[in-house]
Amino acid sequence: MVNSNICNDELFMPGDWLPVIQKIQKHEGTVIVLGKTDSGKTSFIKLLTCFLVRRNRKIGIIDSDIGQSTLGPPATIGLSIADKNRLKDGIIPVDYIYFIGAISPEQCIDRFLDRIYRLYTIAEKEKIDVLLIDTTGLVMGRVGQYLKGNLIRKIHPSALVALQFDRELEPILSEFVSQSLIHTYRITPYPNIVERNWRDRKSRREKQFNLYFKGLQVKEIDFSTMVMKDFNFGLSFCSDNNIAESIGQIFKLEIIFLEVIGSRAILILPDPQNIPDKATFIKIKRYLQVEQVVLIFPHWFQNILASLNNAEGLSIGLGIVKRIDVAEKRNTFLVPASLSLGNIAQIELGKVRIKPDGTELPYREPLKY
Repeated sequence: MVNSNICNDELFMPGDWLPVIQKIQKHEGTVIVLGKTDSGKTSFIKLLTCFLVRRNRKIGIIDSDIGQSTLGPPATIGLSIADKNRLKDGIIPVDYIYFIGAISPEQCIDRFLDRIYRLYTIAEKEKIDVLLIDTTGLVMGRVGQYLKGNLIRKIHPSALVALQFDRELEPILSEFVSQSLIHTYRITPYPNIVERNWRDRKSRREKQFNLYFKGLQVKEIDFSTMVMKDFNFGLSFCSDNNIAESIGQIFKLEIIFLEVIGSRAILILPDPQNIPDKATFIKIKRYLQVEQVVLIFPHWFQNILASLNNAEGLSIGLGIVKRIDVAEKRNTFLVPASLSLGNIAQIELGKVRIKPDGTELPYREPLKY
């Protein structure tokens, strides 16, 4: 579990924050906090949490900022439950984590929204008084409006808190201000926030990854009896390998794995030195009746960030792929030394690639024909 300091009495509270916090005290249900990057969303939630917990309210906090997470490692979203007992030292553990596998919701909006909703349903079962959702800074343009609008419609919050510099959130809020069941509060951003550029945010993620993976151990996992998914391509690794063998025989290729997903076929070949000519791929496309062939090699998966999940799909912990043997259905991961692998039922491969020291690596574009 990852701990986060959730309460800090020394935080400065802007003048219009306290009246809104006092109004929210009367609410039950869900409060979604909106704002651009570096507007003070997390600071507001920390203060609101302390205020409510000290008044004997049981609070749930969902941190959905996958790029700048405070309640879990990057590329995940987490749910923490806070009450007086757990907040004594100002530090509470993350109780539930879902793996997103990306550092921006633009890369996986539907998956992102689905995982937030799953945490929301878990929070409901915890019988909390108020659920606070800390959102990402993606609010501008069509993508930002689509993301936040769908989140609000999916969750049906009792209140929205908008930290606005100008009127940048109005395109999102305009749909909901007339709805009597949703209270909308507009407040000024946190005044002393230091704006971070993309390099600062990348550096912070790398430090978080480095801390998370301190004391690595190498673990080999047999995935022949469990689900493994890779949402870079939608691979499930559950396909019958007979099709790979038959296609290989027809076109005189050694194919480790083949899966047809929609209008494209994903092929894993053993050696990038022996790539067939384009004419062969044209024939394969015609034979399989697909529009595209995506060609990858086993080394492509090296350094991919992965999640080791329980049967419910909740993350037990993260790992870094060292090797994947698709034919033998065995994975070799680098995982934190403290991680127990006893309850693993699923493996998810993400879109993030990192070194063991947390340094982010660029995405490798596969060959496409």
